Amino acid sequence: MQTSSVNNASTPALQGVYLNIPMADWSLLKELIQRFGWQSETREQLLDRFIATRPQTPALSEDEIMAEVHAARHGL
Repeated sequence: MQTSSVNNASTPALQGVYLNIPMADWSLLKELIQRFGWQSETREQLLDRFIATRPQTPALSEDEIMAEVHAARHGL
């Protein structure tokens, strides 16, 4: 089963959707996507795009993160 997402939060006129498409129908959907000029990406492409846009250096160090976890666990 192929998962396709169409998501453009930056363009309010577009609606993001997630579809689980049987592999037998995937070529038909790809043809419709091209014919109508829609944009699509697979789950993997969406994840790759998300990872690529994340900061390379985290805002907190590992020690600061662990201090926050400890404080949350122990109510400090």
